[in-house]
Amino acid sequence: MRTKLLLALIVSVGTIGALEGGTRYVEAWRSEQSRSVTELMQVMPLMRIKGREIGNQMLVHNAALFVGHPDPQSIRTAYVGTSRTKVIRPVWMGEHDAVNSSGNSYNEITYGLLLQAEIARLRFPNLKRVYFESSLLLRRPARLIVEDDHRKYLPLLKSLLPLRDGLPGSATFRSEVERASAEQSRQERLEVLHHRSEMRLSALFESTSEGIPVVEDPLFRQVDAAGERREAPSHSLPQDQWRPDVGNENIKVQRLRDIPSWAPWDGLFDMVALWGKAHGIEVVLFQPAVREDLYRYQLQNGLSAHVADLQRVARQYHIPFIDLDVPELGYMGDKAIFADEDHMETCPGVILLQGAIAEGYRSFKETGVLLQMPARSVVEQRYAERLRRCG
Repeated sequence: MRTKLLLALIVSVGTIGALEGGTRYVEAWRSEQSRSVTELMQVMPLMRIKGREIGNQMLVHNAALFVGHPDPQSIRTAYVGTSRTKVIRPVWMGEHDAVNSSGNSYNEITYGLLLQAEIARLRFPNLKRVYFESSLLLRRPARLIVEDDHRKYLPLLKSLLPLRDGLPGSATFRSEVERASAEQSRQERLEVLHHRSEMRLSALFESTSEGIPVVEDPLFRQVDAAGERREAPSHSLPQDQWRPDVGNENIKVQRLRDIPSWAPWDGLFDMVALWGKAHGIEVVLFQPAVREDLYRYQLQNGLSAHVADLQRVARQYHIPFIDLDVPELGYMGDKAIFADEDHMETCPGVILLQGAIAEGYRSFKETGVLLQMPARSVVEQRYAERLRRCG
């Protein structure tokens, strides 16, 4: 009898030990914060996504897309931005050595815009120039912001901390990032008691099967391995399809309201400039035009201070700033080239946006003038034949 009790005790302890070991193994495997950047880049294309990640182009999507690029050595240029930049189609415009590394993560983690660029840099070793969208909506407060589904990118953010060290509030920001990583690690040290309701090994693995593999996101049918939309943009928008003017209740207007109170913001564009210098990558800032009805709300919510700061960044780091968000240039007054209040997702809109960026950069290289504001008339003249094909 005593022998049976001893054996039972050994088996029980062994079972609990196995469960504990299994739990720790699975949780260690799932612990994104403990991974190095290299490991994170390797595992992102294998990750599962769920909830709002599905259908929204996040950092994990770009990493998974780019790993399938047939010739990563050939890429020299990247475009990085919000959904306003996702409309850009480099190959469609004849730019075959470029990718589009835009997405929605800019709003979910501090310096998300720069993390989008960093993923492109890590995937494409010969990257030499990056065009960064510099819209007003990219302004954020000078503190750590990280949504739960973006905590997996903390290793990538931590790798950029040396760039942040020379900016105001660097010590505080570093401690916030370290604390967020430590808190997440503590949460991931699950013990067997977390699964006491079901003493079976499958309980350890249930959460790892949530959602879908990122490569199965329907979004992948819309974009190619260069991050470019597969479909050509639509023709000019007929008047009966124009979106109505935005009002105070519009979500994009609401997002602008806190921006003035956050000034002087988090130093994103200083970080962008420093990142470029650190890696020998030429940085070009560009601000797309928005429709004039949204522009009026931008003026009320910090646009002037935003532009002044971008001009300061351009002078301080000697990088060009191409500003298209100016009424006199002739873009924002034409609703036919906008799909809505701030996306130039039409055939002429895409051509004018990309053409203006190219024209601004060409003028900068020729004249050395950092602030570039190419007028629509100039872009139309240079891209007249392509615009005629829009119909």
